[in-house]
Amino acid sequence: FSRTAELTARPAAVDALQKKLSKIEDLLVKWETTMEHITPEERKEVQDKVDEVRVWIAEKVAEQSKTDPSEDPVFTSAEVPGQTKRIESIAARLMKKPKPKPPKKEETGDAAKNETESSEGDSSSDSPSDSEESPEGEGEASSETSADGEEKKEDDEL
Repeated sequence: FSRTAELTARPAAVDALQKKLSKIEDLLVKWETTMEHITPEERKEVQDKVDEVRVWIAEKVAEQSKTDPSEDPVFTSAEVPGQTKRIESIAARLMKKPKPKPPKKEETGDAAKNETESSEGDSSSDSPSDSEESPEGEGEASSETSADGEEKKEDDEL
């Protein structure tokens, strides 16, 4: 009875596998433009696994076609979905790979900050003692306030 069930289930499983492999290949093409932080080597790793599964399924289907229907099947429909587990795990890992932070924004921020500091340095050259004391004084006052604020919060929790 299992052979009869496999006669219909196996082709359906093979079709589902082929569709899944095609979707993965489409995803690889999409990654080239949308997820540029995934390296060509990583994409090649997934493509290699897809190719391995395609070869495996082609060999099994060819062997099965040579086998008499009254004999045990070369492969079962239950074996087919397991072939994509490795590919899916690699693809999932790559999908979660975070994009690197763009260094241009940091450089732009630092450059703007340096320009601001240099312009402040020019205007404060008339009275350097005033400009040096006020930032330090403000920093000390804010640190005391934050320390006091934290202590008050700890007292409230107790």
